[in-house]
Amino acid sequence: MAKKGHLTVIAGPMFAGKTTKLITLYRVFKKLGYKVLCFKAEGAVVENRNGKTDSHDLRSLQVTFIENKKPQTILKFIKKEKPDKVLIDSTQFFPDAPTKRVVFKLLNQGIDVVVNGLLYDYKRKYFRLMHELFDLADERMELFAICERCGARAKNTERIAGSTKRLEATSKAKYIASCSRCHRIYKG
Repeated sequence: MAKKGHLTVIAGPMFAGKTTKLITLYRVFKKLGYKVLCFKAEGAVVENRNGKTDSHDLRSLQVTFIENKKPQTILKFIKKEKPDKVLIDSTQFFPDAPTKRVVFKLLNQGIDVVVNGLLYDYKRKYFRLMHELFDLADERMELFAICERCGARAKNTERIAGSTKRLEATSKAKYIASCSRCHRIYKG
């Protein structure tokens, strides 16, 4: 029987270092000689920065952008490239059921998968996909930020400008990290 892949989920609010952690893991995996492919949903960025994802601390990682509604496209790259490990940045931008199927197909092929993303939206409502993956993960990393209002531990992403759409990656959307006590729900 083939070895099953290992699922790692990195979750938390914006500004908690999720992408930075993903970049660090990528560098370690590459140094150890693993073949690694990295993916991100097209809608998770304001603009495609020459095929790179950027962390808030200005590190970057080469990624393949995948159309939001078609996470199964990842499987085409896997079939061709045959990686040992797959990293998916900003997973909450992909649809729930198809993305879960992709992750489990990869794991069943013996490929280790690392996903990161938000557990909650700016209204503090669950992203179902991230919660399900977090619950099923072999390894869970829940990261926290610092509340920009009081300095306490922040587990919330608070929108302070933009529309009221659940997910918005435009230059008009502005966010801060906030603790539960300071968090306010943006009304638009």
